[in-house]
Amino acid sequence: MTLTMKTRAALGLYSAAWPLALPALALSRRMRQGWQERILLSGPEGPVDIWMQAASAGEAYLAREILLALPDDKPLRVLITTGTSQGMDILQQAADEAEKNNLLATRLAYFPLDMPMLMNTAMQRFSPRVIVSLETELWPGMLAAAKRHDIPVLVVNGRMSASSLPGYLAVQDLLRDIAPECILAINGAARQRFSLVFGEDRVGGMNNIKFDRCPTTPQQAHKDTPVARILGGKTSTAVFGSIRQEEEAEVLEAITLVHEARPKTNLAVFPRHMHRLDFWAKALYEAGLPVVLRSQLSEAPPPGTPILWDTFGELGAAYGFARAVFVGGSLRPLGGQNFLEPLTHGVSPVIGPHWKNFDWIGRDIVDSGLVTEVPDARTLAATLIKNLNRPKPQDSVQRRAAEYIGARQGGTRSAVDCITRYL
Repeated sequence: MTLTMKTRAALGLYSAAWPLALPALALSRRMRQGWQERILLSGPEGPVDIWMQAASAGEAYLAREILLALPDDKPLRVLITTGTSQGMDILQQAADEAEKNNLLATRLAYFPLDMPMLMNTAMQRFSPRVIVSLETELWPGMLAAAKRHDIPVLVVNGRMSASSLPGYLAVQDLLRDIAPECILAINGAARQRFSLVFGEDRVGGMNNIKFDRCPTTPQQAHKDTPVARILGGKTSTAVFGSIRQEEEAEVLEAITLVHEARPKTNLAVFPRHMHRLDFWAKALYEAGLPVVLRSQLSEAPPPGTPILWDTFGELGAAYGFARAVFVGGSLRPLGGQNFLEPLTHGVSPVIGPHWKNFDWIGRDIVDSGLVTEVPDARTLAATLIKNLNRPKPQDSVQRRAAEYIGARQGGTRSAVDCITRYL
């Protein structure tokens, strides 16, 4: 397909900028991983049916869901690219899982640099029938090369923030000339933004694939586990999960206030990073709280014990025995941590105002009362004390959480249906 003169001129400027950036990219520790594949001096060959681009770890998990849901009634060759080593590790695990589908051949590679000339070579080498871009992977070089080779590009699980919209509108003429064939956005706001940039005729909607990764029921814990022996008694427990360093002072204040109001409640403290254990041991001791390390316990401690969790992988199980929960990374602008997990255990979590990394869950979850958002340490403590005094029925919270998640699942199927239409 022929591009307009204006688009060709813009792509020419874009191409000219790449040689200036190459030396810095070649020296980057992250970019050196898979460098030969990034410049197409090595890597898999085509042709492939689907080329799926997953920028990093988050998108790699989405790619996994799509890969495992692809039809198994005919041979398919799938190339999945990513930009990070973490994304590559996740994709390798997904490819291993996909081996049970004998008709599916999966190849992995690092995403080529978006130099228009290099992307043109990539289209010739991989010769994909369709390109699937996850979330917001709108690379001009890739889009232009795909357009030249008449290869449809699909954006699935599409998202576009309000802050990024002006940047896209600034190059709207270019983007419309090399626009994806179809964009499936994850919510109404994203759909409207994509429509402003590319036109309504290319944009549709879908549920967020991330919801398909969310269980609606917790994994049943065996009654004779260490966590059950420590927290499974009659003593009430408040869990402070995934606490980040930047919010430690506020969380410590909340812990102290909860302990003063509920001196018989056990307090389970889970730092997000284990190197903060020494800080917490000292801080709790200096606050007059007789802290005990989880690794020192084999049975339930006395009521009112603050337990500093120094064992990996037990936070989810601890939620199952909690009467009140705070999920950290949210009192300061750190993006938040997963607050759906305690919900599946029947506990309504409390979070701070900063949960940008999980805004895909939707504000409705706060408006519905399933999750409580608080602005500061004192409000956090007051809310946890209220939840400890009058906890919501566990089965009711579980049911409402399952309904909320279940109503938003099905995105993977929508994505796969869209992909197969273009095959």
